[in-house]
Amino acid sequence: MLSARGLAFLGLGLAIALAVAGTAAAESITLPRAVPSFNQTYTIGPDAWGDCALGTDGCPDLLRTTGCLITAFASVLAYYDIRLAVPARHSSTGTSEEGMSPRILNDWLRVRRGYGQCSQDPLGSCCLEWSDLPRGISLSFHSNRSAAGLNAVAELVIDHALRRGSLVVAGVHWSSACRSGSSQTEDCHWVVLTGKAGGTYTIMDPYNPDHTSSAGLRTTLDAGSRGAYTIDRFVVVTRVPGDVTALNALVEPTPTVVTPVVTAPPAAQKSPLATLAALLVVLSLVAAAAFLASGTEP
Repeated sequence: MLSARGLAFLGLGLAIALAVAGTAAAESITLPRAVPSFNQTYTIGPDAWGDCALGTDGCPDLLRTTGCLITAFASVLAYYDIRLAVPARHSSTGTSEEGMSPRILNDWLRVRRGYGQCSQDPLGSCCLEWSDLPRGISLSFHSNRSAAGLNAVAELVIDHALRRGSLVVAGVHWSSACRSGSSQTEDCHWVVLTGKAGGTYTIMDPYNPDHTSSAGLRTTLDAGSRGAYTIDRFVVVTRVPGDVTALNALVEPTPTVVTPVVTAPPAAQKSPLATLAALLVVLSLVAAAAFLASGTEP
């Protein structure tokens, strides 16, 4: 049984905890600069990328259908001013490209073998290999251990990252299943957390149903393009200092130049008669020299 004094301290502690929680919920966090926005379904317009093939090894997916994670990371990399160069021979456009967009990142990953096999995909390598993302960023992986809403620990981690100016890429779900006929219930879609406003987070949603727009939706976690989102996994992405242009370059293989080896022709083989004739000539010269030296006839 707690004493009156103990109950008072308990009540004070609960009041402080509630006050802190309320302050955190009402806090607003703004990043130091705007996050570039890309739309995975951009299929109508100049340089549209929505119909680009995703993955490798016969992956049947397209950016517009399952490219939300690639599109989200294209926004993150552009935010950190990480640019990639893709030579014409590796570009889905047939021309060289430089900069950052979902197409450029996808083409770069395809060359770097940055896709692996997914358990839910029947064919090809369609899933991003996290370790093969471009150099210049550091990833920290976390989970929200709550079936509904965001638990306190996850909220603290996300808020801390946003206050430092780091981006958070979050896997979300919005209903009991990702899509009709699918058994997947988590990480159905990926978005970028770009700040905090009151009791929710601002996001860049890479799924914009307007196929003529290259920009994703700037909205909030509770008003995503597919509904109110609940965070499952999330990845804190921070910038690693330094110029990573050379590290991210797609190095073309140096063509092998084969230098022809010139072999001297074999020396002609002398016949025995030719050798004997040469020997007789030498003997004649020796005899003539001896005659001249002695002054007598041979």
